[in-house]
Amino acid sequence: MQRAPHPSLDAASTTARPTPSLRAAALAALVCAALTGCASTADKKADAAAAQRIQPPVDEPLGKLLVDLDSAITRWNALTLTANTPAQQREARLLEAVIVEQSSKRCEELVEALELGPPINRIRAAGALGFSQSARAQGPLLAALHDPHPDVVHNALTSLAILGRADTPLDEIVALLENHIDPQTRAQAAYAVRCIVAAGGEGASVTGASRRGINDTEPFVRSQCALTLGLLADAPSVPALLDLLYDPVSLVGDAAAEALVGVSRKHPEEKGRVGRGLVELYTKSDAKLKRRAKSALVRISDVNYGDDPGLWLEWAQKLP
Repeated sequence: MQRAPHPSLDAASTTARPTPSLRAAALAALVCAALTGCASTADKKADAAAAQRIQPPVDEPLGKLLVDLDSAITRWNALTLTANTPAQQREARLLEAVIVEQSSKRCEELVEALELGPPINRIRAAGALGFSQSARAQGPLLAALHDPHPDVVHNALTSLAILGRADTPLDEIVALLENHIDPQTRAQAAYAVRCIVAAGGEGASVTGASRRGINDTEPFVRSQCALTLGLLADAPSVPALLDLLYDPVSLVGDAAAEALVGVSRKHPEEKGRVGRGLVELYTKSDAKLKRRAKSALVRISDVNYGDDPGLWLEWAQKLP
């Protein structure tokens, strides 16, 4: 506490008494100082109490974190596949934000769980690390492709796809796509390849594997490999992609149409061949095939000739 200043003394007499006004000023200064001291103490106590109230929550145990992340990711995945209302889409965005925040914050613990944990922890950690948005996760996820538990491998592939880093080595993933006997593993590998290529990734073996992959017995593999060929704008694949338009699985046929649009935009010289193939598809009686063909034709031509196949054929025939 700061002391009140002493009243000045008369230079001629050290026994002079302070005047009433000086005594009043001294008393006021003492009262002010006392009040200031009391207020300071009270403020400090209030600040301490407030600090206690706003302390950040203690991180939950790793086991609970893994369970919560697993549940959130399962819900998020379902919403991204089926959400068709603004409320559901908003829920998916909010869930993703929470998953990203927690996975990023505790990335090191998730890596440790993936590398050293029991199977259930490895499975859950592999599924969460893709949301960490951290390069730190890439190496452990690639190593997890050799895990003896298939669900760890599946989740690691999905996380590599979500992580979506262009510098991800693709050879091991492509090997799983081409050679693994499990259809789900091939499907997840095809998805990972497609996402990494979309991010700018590349590999010498990707094009050949994707060309072969559009003939896989697993529909999801065929669809993802078709999309990859579209991203690569692989012109030699056009005849096979035109055949794939007729695949009995809608997901595959739609992917083939998307791929053909991608090839045509990158290689305008392919527009004629692709356009004529799409017009042929448009003449079929199946309404689903008609919709698929017309959507692709509009995107390739940048015009819309409506439902008249003759106008579409005339447009296509004019192309080289």
